[in-house]
Amino acid sequence: MTKIPCRMAALDLDGTLLNSDHIVTDKNCTALRELSKEGVVVVLVSGRMHQSILPISDQIGLENPIISYNGGLVKHAKTGEVFHHTPIAATTAMDLVDYCDERGLHLNFCLDDQLYIRMENPWSELYMNRTGVRATAVGDLKKLTGGEPTKMQVLDTPENVTRLLIEFQKDFGDRLYITRTQIEYIEFMNPKVSKGPALKALAAKAGISMDLVVAFGDGYNDESMMDAAGYSIAMGNAVEELKESADFIAESNDVDGVAQAVERLLLGGRTTFHGFDGDARG
Repeated sequence: MTKIPCRMAALDLDGTLLNSDHIVTDKNCTALRELSKEGVVVVLVSGRMHQSILPISDQIGLENPIISYNGGLVKHAKTGEVFHHTPIAATTAMDLVDYCDERGLHLNFCLDDQLYIRMENPWSELYMNRTGVRATAVGDLKKLTGGEPTKMQVLDTPENVTRLLIEFQKDFGDRLYITRTQIEYIEFMNPKVSKGPALKALAAKAGISMDLVVAFGDGYNDESMMDAAGYSIAMGNAVEELKESADFIAESNDVDGVAQAVERLLLGGRTTFHGFDGDARG
């Protein structure tokens, strides 16, 4: 396959760069380091908090801005410079707190890149174990009244999330960007937030045409950045809608799909990864 022109590579984390154990494999690290050596700006793009992405950025050895909170925050991994921040309005945040309290739902409240919860429970433990972020239990999230969180997040069973997503869209869809990022997660952000516009803004700041941006993703919240990029790569484990519109379908996140696609499409096949049978589209 012809090498794809690329000056910026944008990679989702969970379900894309990270495997099902939520780690970056050595092969994926090596591929992205090689890509960086070629002069490509490697950007991690995730719904995660900035602080939970930093260890992954450091593991790979990147020194670039990070797009976190699904595009709600763009902040440099090393200098700490904030390029962009779009939080939720304080009044809307408290309305969502009340709504979740009335229904007994677990709610994460991400303010100033810190995680606050009402109380510890199995859902907070699940999130902390997956992301490495420690939560501060405050007893009542209304203590944070006046704060403008970058993101809020409900965690529940996959079955309940399917039902709750419809209810949240009905009751808050005009005030919040609402998306399902994991089978147990519903995330809420400012309605102006998504990965695509954040990626466009960062590429423009770097003087890179979107035609030279390649995006990797697997979930619904990756759609906007994959549509914005000049070339899109869906993981083998991606949702079907993303696969249908992608330029290329890589192997899954559990068999180093990112590394295989980077090597084949962006590095020109210098390294051999066995068992690769990705599917090019178009």
